Amino acid sequence: MSEIRRLQTFLDFARLGTVAAVAEATQYSTSAVSQQLEKLAGEIGVPLVQPHGRLLKLTAAGETLAREAPTVLDAWDRARSRALATTGEVRGAVAIAAFQSGCLALFPRLLAALRTEHPGVRVSCTQAEPDRAIVALRAREIDIAIVERYAGQHPEPHSDLAELYLGDDDMLLAVPAEWGPVTELTQLAEHPWVFEERGGPERAWAEALCHEAGFAPVVAHETSDVIVRCAMVASGAAAAFIPALTPEPLRLGAICTPLPRAQSRSLVALTRSSASADAAIAAVVQSLATVAVRTTARARGAGERSGLAAQASS
Repeated sequence: MSEIRRLQTFLDFARLGTVAAVAEATQYSTSAVSQQLEKLAGEIGVPLVQPHGRLLKLTAAGETLAREAPTVLDAWDRARSRALATTGEVRGAVAIAAFQSGCLALFPRLLAALRTEHPGVRVSCTQAEPDRAIVALRAREIDIAIVERYAGQHPEPHSDLAELYLGDDDMLLAVPAEWGPVTELTQLAEHPWVFEERGGPERAWAEALCHEAGFAPVVAHETSDVIVRCAMVASGAAAAFIPALTPEPLRLGAICTPLPRAQSRSLVALTRSSASADAAIAAVVQSLATVAVRTTARARGAGERSGLAAQASS
């Protein structure tokens, strides 16, 4: 497995271009990444990188390996899956990552379902935003990445990944209870907001939604943590957009009103195409799909109750 890991690290370098970028993407130290590249070159017997100014670039041998290595790693995935399949049992270790609200709403129910349905499958869960989760998936650090896609956004297709649509999660407008109900976004044109940090898909979606309504939002606070956002709304500090998957107890002190269904975000499970024959991964994906359908339906109902009940009581 160490050779497989080194080969993946090399491919990350070939794709990202610098040791520092690989270290940031994989959360390894730069020295650890450099050591992996050096050990791989020693095993193969030829230099794979060479100095180019203050950076490194691939040698001719490195470029050749970068073209051939994906086939090797895909073959490893398939061979491992077929070897496990000979037991006739659904068992093995599966690592899965999701963004925060996905972790809060989906992971507990998924783990409970798998304990009953597939006790031979050992699942480990990690919180990671979509960009980081996709890097980890390609690096074989995880086996399933749950990602989110917002209205109006069209991410680049992933030819090496398979995807399964899990359902839509409504987005809610959350305002402090003391502000009273809001029927139009323009009512909040002069009010403070708490948004995700710049660069994230939710931030781009939220800004676009406000601009379409005819105003530039006053972004007073920034955090990707939905729990912090809910706390700031409850304190009266700001308005926010939050997903319906956000557990109801976190919404106390806020009036939450569902946005039009067209503004829902889509939930998608990604796996490596080469691991499609892995019975354990397939079992987890199937259970995840069932859990997601039930959870998003429950969250949608809770969002509607939260908004309507809060407005009726105000």
